[in-house]
Amino acid sequence: MQLYAFESVGFDGELVTVEVDLRRGIPSVDIVGLPDGAIKEARERIRAAVRNSGFEFPLERLLINLAPAGLKKGGSSFDLSMALAILAASAQIPEVPYRILALGELELSGTVRAVSGVLPAVAAGMQSSIDAFIVAPGNLLEALALAPGKVWPLSCLAESAQLFAAFRGGEGAEYPAAAAGIAGAYQSSSDISITRIKDGLIAGGTAAAADFRDLRGQDKLRRAMEIAAAGGHHVLLFGPPGAGKTMAARRLPGILPDLDDGVAIETTKIHSLAGLLPELSGLIRTAPFRTPHHGASAEGIIGGGKSLRPGEVSLAHGGVLFLDEAPEFRTDVLQALREPLEEGRISIARADRTVSYPSRFTLVLACNPCPCGNLGRETAVCLCSADEIRRYWKRLGGPLLDRIDIRVPVKPCTAEQLSAGQAECSRDILKRVEMARQAQRRRNPSSRLRLNGHLNAQEVETVCRLEDNARTAFFKEAEKTGFSSRACHSVLRVARTIADLGGNERIDSTSIEEAVSLRKYGDDDWFWQIP
Repeated sequence: MQLYAFESVGFDGELVTVEVDLRRGIPSVDIVGLPDGAIKEARERIRAAVRNSGFEFPLERLLINLAPAGLKKGGSSFDLSMALAILAASAQIPEVPYRILALGELELSGTVRAVSGVLPAVAAGMQSSIDAFIVAPGNLLEALALAPGKVWPLSCLAESAQLFAAFRGGEGAEYPAAAAGIAGAYQSSSDISITRIKDGLIAGGTAAAADFRDLRGQDKLRRAMEIAAAGGHHVLLFGPPGAGKTMAARRLPGILPDLDDGVAIETTKIHSLAGLLPELSGLIRTAPFRTPHHGASAEGIIGGGKSLRPGEVSLAHGGVLFLDEAPEFRTDVLQALREPLEEGRISIARADRTVSYPSRFTLVLACNPCPCGNLGRETAVCLCSADEIRRYWKRLGGPLLDRIDIRVPVKPCTAEQLSAGQAECSRDILKRVEMARQAQRRRNPSSRLRLNGHLNAQEVETVCRLEDNARTAFFKEAEKTGFSSRACHSVLRVARTIADLGGNERIDSTSIEEAVSLRKYGDDDWFWQIP
């Protein structure tokens, strides 16, 4: 029998072999293999847990080796694997011909607590042909999502002898604790059948998003958000306070389809590594919606820190990253967004290692038109000077703004518009968004999250086929507005999404004109042109 633990290293991580040697000498426990403080303290937790679970802690000199020795290891998830290795070395639990990955934190009573990073650990174990996974009941559904039939919950260390006896006798399916764990999970997830739990749970996500029917009198804004959802385009919303920018952004998740299997696994792995998965949760199916505060640090947004944890750009993978009052964020944080916007991944480099996380999301920026917020409001006077307004917009920076496909000036609604009847609901918009995304999947069957907003320059030439009248309109608008090469590709990507929403194979002139209007505004618009 070989026992393993797991150390997360970026998005993937590495399996750690747990070895125990018993030898004569003064009773003591030595742990080697670059353990951190939490692992060193585990010796006392394990000693108490073993005794309180009805076992005898060996009165010999114990050496616990965590291999590979050159990899730094940390966290409390090593408790269970080390305790089981000690019990196996002292012949208190049966030997079985399996490779077992055990993850869990021990209480002094022997109870096994849930830990973070279980899904990445199970993924690494499946790649390494691990035979069985032992986890806390709170991590059961998370592990079952990737390894149905190989996961066994262990609620307390006292049940380990019974579990290993079941392994040895080939009667694991009758192990009472496993049945109790599955039954408990079923009771906590009453909308999911027992069969689905045994086969691997596909569930999770966030609470239902607010409905677009509440957003009235903003037809252009609603249309822009629908296009952004259909094609994964980044959006800039600017206008006076109270115009509906934040309201529209918070309703965007309600018109986003559920994540497919591949993206759901990646998103759940990131949240598991960050310790944000609640107990008894499976795969995250609902598109994430992250709204960091403008005072967040670079490590909080981009990721990093001592343990190189994922940041908000990775936690938003597959969903939306909403930066309200965007100019209030630090300039270095905003400019660091350019890499994930272009590549769909974020690399965090340190002196000893470099890690990478998936970061494919829809960016929504919201801001006022000026520092005081009154520019564009008919009932108020803007007191900001031209230099103050210029410095305010300069915080966003030209390189970041150039990567924003859709830009929407939001004007406050009148009382008459607000008192009108309810607008179209999110459910109806979602149907059109799903139809448009199905068209994109048919064009890119081998790519995950390869929406129109993610197309590179070469793919734009292949996918964005223009009708003759659309080609003429595009050349005319590009010459008139002085678009850069990136801006031209941006217009074509948005036009492709508009055509998909209309069910058209080719891009017509109407799609081009609407895409241009969402990129740049004419002199007759209520607000200036964005820098």
